[in-house]
Amino acid sequence: MRQYRGCSHLYYAVGTEGEGGVVTYGTPKVLAPVKSVSRDISSENEKVYADNVVQQITYGATSVTRTFETTRIAPEVVAELLGDATITIGDGAGAVTARSTNPDGSTRPIIAVGYALHDGNADQPCEVVWAYNCKVNSISKSASTIDDGTGSEGQSVEIVNNAPKVAFTTTGKRNLDFVYPISEANKDKVATFFAQVVTPDNASELLA
Repeated sequence: MRQYRGCSHLYYAVGTEGEGGVVTYGTPKVLAPVKSVSRDISSENEKVYADNVVQQITYGATSVTRTFETTRIAPEVVAELLGDATITIGDGAGAVTARSTNPDGSTRPIIAVGYALHDGNADQPCEVVWAYNCKVNSISKSASTIDDGTGSEGQSVEIVNNAPKVAFTTTGKRNLDFVYPISEANKDKVATFFAQVVTPDNASELLA
């Protein structure tokens, strides 16, 4: 039995919420080279007891937390994902763009996150994913003093994914993500998949 072994193609696309809560996503951008992916799904629920036993379980909202271990993320990508203030210092070729962390998360954009999982074949994913209505919860950064045994430190990005406000037409549900299996027969679709945000509503047109 094949296992998940390998990951690649970590992308994000910034969304704009329009009338009625419909989100339109821009062109995907590379987030960073990715070293590992983890996914934790949780659902709120309430157990209804009667006659001393559970009669039914009422399920509430589902959320998914994904954590990506990456190499160093470009400063401009960090600033966009966290909604940080940017300050340009100087002019022309010598200009430097600094960033300043905002006091709360209200400026963090809605994003879609795309990535690929492998089953041991480094050159070909076994499935590719787009997740919608996401926000970055945290981006870690650490470094150690330089000595003979110091290794390089990457970064960790935690992204929380909640159901969109508006249901997709194709499924009639507020789906959190779209998972597309890849095989030898359709491996040419990987580039197409990450060229734009694929959803249940546009998948048939883009991937046929």
